[in-house]
Amino acid sequence: MKIRWRLTWYGIGFTALVLVGFILLISVLVTGTAQTEQDDLLSGAADEAAAALSTVDGSQLQPSVPPVLPDSSTSDQPFLTVFDDAGGAYYATGTVNGSPLELPQTLVEETLATGASSASFLGVRTQVRRWESGDVGTGVVAASQSERVVNEQLTSLRVFLSVFGLIALVAAATGAWFMAGRALRPLKALAVTTDGIGLTGDLSQRLPTVSQNDEVGTLTHSFNSMLAGLEAARTDRELTIDAQKRFVADASHELRSPLTSIRANAGFLVEREDASEADRRDASRDIAHEADRMSGLIDDLLTLARSDVRSQDSQDFTPVDLVVVARSVQRRARNLAVITEVQVPETAIVLGHGGELSELIWILVDNADRHGGASVAVAIRQNGEQTTIEVTDDGEGIPADELERVFDRFHRSDPARSGLGHGLGLAIARAITERHRGSIDADNHPDGGARFTVKLPSVPVSAIRHRRTEGTAGAER
Repeated sequence: MKIRWRLTWYGIGFTALVLVGFILLISVLVTGTAQTEQDDLLSGAADEAAAALSTVDGSQLQPSVPPVLPDSSTSDQPFLTVFDDAGGAYYATGTVNGSPLELPQTLVEETLATGASSASFLGVRTQVRRWESGDVGTGVVAASQSERVVNEQLTSLRVFLSVFGLIALVAAATGAWFMAGRALRPLKALAVTTDGIGLTGDLSQRLPTVSQNDEVGTLTHSFNSMLAGLEAARTDRELTIDAQKRFVADASHELRSPLTSIRANAGFLVEREDASEADRRDASRDIAHEADRMSGLIDDLLTLARSDVRSQDSQDFTPVDLVVVARSVQRRARNLAVITEVQVPETAIVLGHGGELSELIWILVDNADRHGGASVAVAIRQNGEQTTIEVTDDGEGIPADELERVFDRFHRSDPARSGLGHGLGLAIARAITERHRGSIDADNHPDGGARFTVKLPSVPVSAIRHRRTEGTAGAER
């Protein structure tokens, strides 16, 4: 059974239970009220008759029952019957089944003793009162009315409530049907959307937004968020796959050249035993050169692979003073042709891996040595929550159309001047920067030359103290 039908039947069932309970409650209340109202009416008539009989002259009170009286079987009007103390009828204004009302002797005696009593018998409700006259003596008077009056009222009420309940049930069923359809409309749209995605694979589809702040609205928002996440994940996956394809193709291309050279020179050494010593030395030198080139390429590839694997892992990070790192790189760069100048504050603390940050600065300095001019400046500045590393050379700068591509893997803007480079250095620099939750940009300095700017989050002093405290506690344990 469909959910809409189930919700409709649930609504009908609940409404039916409420209506049955309501009808039963009204019936009980009205039954008691109708009976009470009839007793009050008959009691008033009996009391008035008893008071009137107490003042009647004895000569006026003679047994007299009219021959034609309304009967309780056909009349709904209340009637009076006057009795003496023995239960004999003096006077009557109505009959029961064609005869004057006859009170049971026990009821007469009870009324004479207590002054008032009530009873239901012969299909009539009766209120009995004692009367007393100085000329005549005592007796009882009965005010009676057919019980059919109350029963007919209750029957009419029950019929009305039943018809009302049926109409209400139909209205509730109709309302439940339409409300269930309206409430389930987003679910139908969800099914249509999922079917469309299954047929087309288009994750850009979305459910129409709903204004209601309820469970359906929450479901719609969650489903759209899930689709957005899946679409972003698929886009990232496709970009990653494309990048991996390009990476494999570029790596294959880069490795093919040194391998071809090594194979050719090795074949020369094997096949040309009569080659001169100078030619053999040149072939061996070329093999060693290409082997070094392959080794460097493989090392760079391994570095990139490790960066990809550890891109979200920062458990090995510790506070690192970039001033110390920059001084170390400056000493290491003494063997380069470029002159390295370092401008640093007293201290610049960041959270990271010391070896990787040293490699980052070294790559930028080495890149300046390969493509820059005669000098390179390394400047470190710390401003609040951000630390900036700026590496500037005095070379020709980076062509404008290459600024967006210098960090791509295997990209070399000037292959003729690349030397042993493989176009992976700046890609490694970007991977290290991103692993440290930072950013790296390339542009040209206004005074000339290329400029690389690395921005890393600084470490508050309180965080350094906290880490030192944790380290001390761990050592004590």
